[in-house]
Amino acid sequence: MNTDNRVRRRELFNKDADGYRSSRPGYPTRAYRLLEEAGALRPGAKVLEIGAGSGQATRELLDRGADVCAVELGADFAARLRAEFHDRPLTVIEGDFDTLPDLSGDFDLVVCASSLHWLDRSTALRRIACLLRPGGWIAAWWTVYGNPARPTPFRSALNAVLRHHRPAGVLDVVGPFDRDVWIEALGAASFEGIRTEVIQWPMTMSAQELSRLYATFAAVRELSEPVRDALLRDIEATAEALGGRVTEHCVTVAYLARRNLLG
Repeated sequence: MNTDNRVRRRELFNKDADGYRSSRPGYPTRAYRLLEEAGALRPGAKVLEIGAGSGQATRELLDRGADVCAVELGADFAARLRAEFHDRPLTVIEGDFDTLPDLSGDFDLVVCASSLHWLDRSTALRRIACLLRPGGWIAAWWTVYGNPARPTPFRSALNAVLRHHRPAGVLDVVGPFDRDVWIEALGAASFEGIRTEVIQWPMTMSAQELSRLYATFAAVRELSEPVRDALLRDIEATAEALGGRVTEHCVTVAYLARRNLLG
């Protein structure tokens, strides 16, 4: 994906900051415990969060005692972060991590929650390594709403709906399951001890909640309004036809790596 398209799609989230905040579920507790077990997340840790969005991960990092510097592209998201966490150890920098000119630091941990694929992979990882203290950590994770290895009646019906409406659906970026690509890129950027963990968890949502969730996805948001509305109506109708409440087998794929002590 070229830079212009990547930035354009990222900006789509900020156009419905309220919808994103109310509709996206948080991340499983295991993602944060993984960081705590490694010693990457602890009280007083200096954490850089890239793409903080509505603050789902930000809140968890702060609650675990970290001092957080959040970089956020969207003005509405940035304003909400400042307002919600005004009394917490949080600094918000509004801008694009790929092009911020004066970002500096000696961070213990950099967190990219559902955001690393929106950056220029090779240059961003090298920059992250430079912002970490030697031995500091990078953590990146993504949630997939529907486990490919555990098909459900809703997932089968949903795939038919998506094929019919043909949203831009599959972004031309490396995804969470492209393990070899991420491990190679992390290694090239002076990270070592790379580990991955696949966290499986259930999510039960009503038909309306599912429709609102899918409305937050970039591939859906960039559709024309009539096509987007038709797609969301069909998603809601699909869930209603299956009883009105649907349980999805979600997967959060996490990557954790440490900056080379000599890097």
